Parts: sequence; C-alpha cells; structure tokens
Amino acid sequence: MKTKNFLLSAVFLLISYTVTAQTFVDNTCYKYFEITANLKKGDSLRKADWKLFLSDKAIKDYMDDQGVGEQYFESYRKSMEVVYMPKNDSILQKRLKDPEKYWLTYMINQYKINEDGMKEYLKNIDKDPKSYFDISYQFAYSALPKSAHKKLPDLKVAIIPIHNDAHAQKDMIIYTLLCAYKNDQNKMGALGGHELHHMLRPQPDFTPLPEDESVVLAMYRVLNEGSADMVDKKYMTETATKLLPSQRYFQEFFDEGKKILPALDALFQKDPLTWKDLKVRDFFKGTPYTGGHVPGTYMAHYIEKNGLKSELLKSLDDPFAFFLVYDKASRKDKSKPFRFSDVSIQNIKNLQIKYFKKAEKPS
Repeated sequence: MKTKNFLLSAVFLLISYTVTAQTFVDNTCYKYFEITANLKKGDSLRKADWKLFLSDKAIKDYMDDQGVGEQYFESYRKSMEVVYMPKNDSILQKRLKDPEKYWLTYMINQYKINEDGMKEYLKNIDKDPKSYFDISYQFAYSALPKSAHKKLPDLKVAIIPIHNDAHAQKDMIIYTLLCAYKNDQNKMGALGGHELHHMLRPQPDFTPLPEDESVVLAMYRVLNEGSADMVDKKYMTETATKLLPSQRYFQEFFDEGKKILPALDALFQKDPLTWKDLKVRDFFKGTPYTGGHVPGTYMAHYIEKNGLKSELLKSLDDPFAFFLVYDKASRKDKSKPFRFSDVSIQNIKNLQIKYFKKAEKPS
C-alpha cells in the first residue's frame, strides 16, 4: 500500500544533514570543573551561577528529556555543596552509606572521585576526535546492514557534566560525562555506537492507521532499542566491573523482558479491533522501562544467540520483523525462552502484510 513517512512521537526518525564537520563539544565540563574547584576551596555555589551553568542548550535539552524541574535542580545544587565543600565531609560520609536514599549525593560523588580520570578522558578525545567518532561508527555498523554504513557529516556530540545517562535528538547526541566516561572505560565506542545506531538505522516508511497506532508504536519502541542494544548491552553485564553497578543494564533488562513478555503476548492475542482502546503504556505494564529496552534486550539476545542477526538486519525498517525473527529464535533455542502464541504471531504477520508489500500472505 502507498504510505507516507511513519510518524512517531518521542523518537527521532529521518534526519537531514547539511553541515560538513562532525563536532565534539565538552565546554560545560570545564565550566563544571571551575565550579568544583571553588567548592573545594569552601565557596558555596550561588543560585545565579548555577542557573547560568544550566542554561547551556545541551544541558537544557537533556534535562528536559528527563522531565525534571526547578526542585530537582535546587536539590542538585545543594548536593553539590555537600559533596565538594570540605566543611560538609561528615554529612557526605553519612550519606554515602545509603546510596539508594541519597542517590544524587552518590552520583555527584562519582564525578568527584573520578575527576582526574575524566579530565584525561576529555583531553584525549579533544586531541583526536576523529578516532572517537570512527570507533563509535564501527560499533554502530556491527548491527546495521551495509547500506546503512554511512557517516553523519554534521554530527554533534555534546558531553555534559550532570546526571548519568545519554540522549539522542535530531541535531546532536548528548552524553552525561559520568555515563560516557564509565562506558568508554568499559568498552570504548560502544555507547556511542548505540546512539549512532538510532540515527543510522533504516526507518519505517508508513503511517499506521489510528486503530493500529498504539500497538505499532509499542512494537517500534522494542525494535528501536532492541536492535540498538545488540551494539552495547552485551558489554554491560555483571562482570563489567569498570561500570557502576547501576550501569550494568543487561541482566536487569533481560530479567524484566522475560517477566513482561507474557503480558505483551496477551495483548497481541486480543481481537485487533480492540487494540484501538489500548495506550502504548499498556504494552509495558509491569516494568518501569517503557522505552523499548524491555523486552528488546531479551529478544535481541536470543536473535543473536541463534544466528539470526543477519536476517534481522535485512528488515530494520520493519517493527513486525523484529518480533517474527525473535519467534524463529525462540523456537530454535534449546533453553526454551519465552514463545509468543500462534495467535499473536498470526496477528503480527497480518500487521506486516497490511503495511509492507514484501510480507508473505498468512498460511
């Protein structure tokens, strides 16, 4: 069927690039080190100075994506004073004994104890950004078809020294310094490869009908993160001791995926005419992860384990193919991972036929 570009909220899809130079931006990190140097001397962090620091575009874009507000930033500022000011050391030591309760303090302290290493890390990238980009591209290419082995000539990568995650949008990739530093210590370029994968992966070229929108978007999220997780999650296991415990995502995503798949299967089995009553979040009930890593990591693991990665790479523009290739893997794997019901698989095949000419008719 003739369709127009697939419209999805909260994901970046087709990106046009016009500038000719890839750039690496880390100026806010050096501003941060100036702030921490003053705090170590005993100076407090003035609200006006903190507000000015947070006004950087990359920081604003990243934190907007995190959905936090003024209360969070004020707690962050006060926690900075606890971590870095010598007079607050006794408070700091007490808080570090309970990192779950005082997560901000724990995270900021990681910036403090790793500051020298972080400075050296940034210095090395500033000295040779081309090598940094090249290795990230190679990791991205490991989970992309050859037709997608391209460069993004105006790619902008910003590293910001606040929080602990990564975010990609149409004009830049934004890493937090703690996330980038630890992940690149663990496997240089893998995190960058994951984010580049989102930008380079062939995209769906259809718009789902309103009655299919929620189910298709849910499947797209799983494809979007599951296929990119083939790039880096295998390096984020419990044995990855250079990562913080909270950064070793593989096992948590894997276990959450195994837990959520039966509920997902139950929704796929429903009469397709009733899908219109579902919201995207309904497909991820029972897990705090709604972006697609769960169950994407679990499914991608078995696709790769059973030698079906190359088959998947031929259809990275097809959210239905991710589920159908996983179905093959689950039937092949002797450890008996979760299998979707025949009804669910048939409903997924019918969706594929509906939106893709290349799909085979159901038997």
